[in-house]
Amino acid sequence: MDMPAGAAVTLRERVLLELARRGRSDIQETFQALTEAAASVLDVARVSIWALVDGGAPLAADVDLGTRIVCKDLYLSSERRHVSFLPIHGHDFPAYLRALHERRTITADDAQADPRTAELAAFYLKPLGISSMMDVPIWRRGQVYGVLCLEHVGPLRRWRAEEQAFAINLADIASGCLEAAEHDAGERCWEILIESLSEGVIVMDARGVTVVCNQAARESFLAKGGIRSWNELAASVDLVDAADRAIPAVDWPFQRVLRGERVQGEIYGVVFKQTGERRYLRLTCSAAYEAGRLEYVACVVVDATEEMFFERLKRELLAGLAHELKTPLAIAKGYAQQLESVKSTPDGLAGMLGGIVRACDRMDHLSETLLDLAGMILGRMCLTRERVDLAELTRSVLARAERGARSHRFHVELQPGLFVVVDSARISQALRHLIENAMSYSAPGSEIDVFSSTDERNVTLTVRDHGVGIPDAMKRGVFTLFFKAHAGTERDKGGLGVGLYLAREILRRHGGDLTCESEEGVGSSFRMVLPLARAG
Repeated sequence: MDMPAGAAVTLRERVLLELARRGRSDIQETFQALTEAAASVLDVARVSIWALVDGGAPLAADVDLGTRIVCKDLYLSSERRHVSFLPIHGHDFPAYLRALHERRTITADDAQADPRTAELAAFYLKPLGISSMMDVPIWRRGQVYGVLCLEHVGPLRRWRAEEQAFAINLADIASGCLEAAEHDAGERCWEILIESLSEGVIVMDARGVTVVCNQAARESFLAKGGIRSWNELAASVDLVDAADRAIPAVDWPFQRVLRGERVQGEIYGVVFKQTGERRYLRLTCSAAYEAGRLEYVACVVVDATEEMFFERLKRELLAGLAHELKTPLAIAKGYAQQLESVKSTPDGLAGMLGGIVRACDRMDHLSETLLDLAGMILGRMCLTRERVDLAELTRSVLARAERGARSHRFHVELQPGLFVVVDSARISQALRHLIENAMSYSAPGSEIDVFSSTDERNVTLTVRDHGVGIPDAMKRGVFTLFFKAHAGTERDKGGLGVGLYLAREILRRHGGDLTCESEEGVGSSFRMVLPLARAG
């Protein structure tokens, strides 16, 4: 039935608007709505949507004659029903397939004679009485997904430009439907993945408003803290570090990420104000940028409460054992020394008593090291700072080392007046660890170099030996707690593997650092860096 041109335009626009407003998450429903709309508005007997499929996947850019054209929906306007149709195989209709792959609309006014569609005549067109065809490509992610096919039955039909434009608009809606469905499917997969994680996942925008929060995070915080929403979190909790010291709001992980800092696996304590409950969490935060601007902060949260409990238990036990060792060691050493002083002590027994004294000294040194380690880990190490000359402090430590072990020679080159503001006892302790390490891993009688250098801000004190060195594969773990580079080899000198760790931690607490350079078979250099004291 013909209608005025203005009325047809109005109808097409109204149909397109209604289709555009539809929800597009259900592909099949949208396809059926499109085929019905095309059949009604353009007065077409058959309208269908086909997908190009190659081995079960969307067709690539190159033409593949193994491609199948699979019917997704076929609407028969005379019967007002949707049906399906058998797949069409590309190797039977290569000209039609190549035409589709030109990615342009096929307008075949005489479909049975048009070279692009004529090969379909015997199999498809004539049996169904199809005289004219118009095929419009449907796109997805820059590739041809398939075609919207309009088939006219009866006398030949000339497809007008406005009809082509309307069909192209319908194909665009189909493309949008495919993209929306793909996006929705991706979001569902993302939600399933996030909700299945045992770790808490929180995504906030740059204002701190929560965008995503999975069940694990909700159970860990909202339920436990009596908090109604994530937006209340900052006002409902206090944050403390692993040593239970309060963290100012400006230094909370979210604020640090906004400033461009990294938060990687750090442990924080969360104190819920309403209930008083305290929980510890391991937190990793990452920034997400769009067009160079920070838009989101993603946080992965792991409950570390039990981990912290057992870590503290181990540290307290370590400190307690080290402390308890000192009393029996002192008693054993005292008795041994008293027996040594007796003039009538047999020569053989005197040697044994000397061995006991040396063993007690070693155990006492070990217990002191464990106490220092426990105090540092538990945050109990207090620094008493004073202005000292690092050169004089170093010479004092070296003099004690030479008295205790005369098996090595020290070559010392120290600049005078290397003033630093430090806890002299702790810096002496760090230096002793470096000297003991150099003596342990170099041959008796070899030389140990101790020298200094300065720049405008820092002084560097280097302790260099000419010993066994450190294998390349072991260098990364040199400052790791309980790490020994030569463990299990003939070069293993015993010990707990905590001296270098303690030395570096002491220096870092003074605003300095400790670094290492080593070559196996040549020796090692450890460099202590400390800030120079300001003049005046």
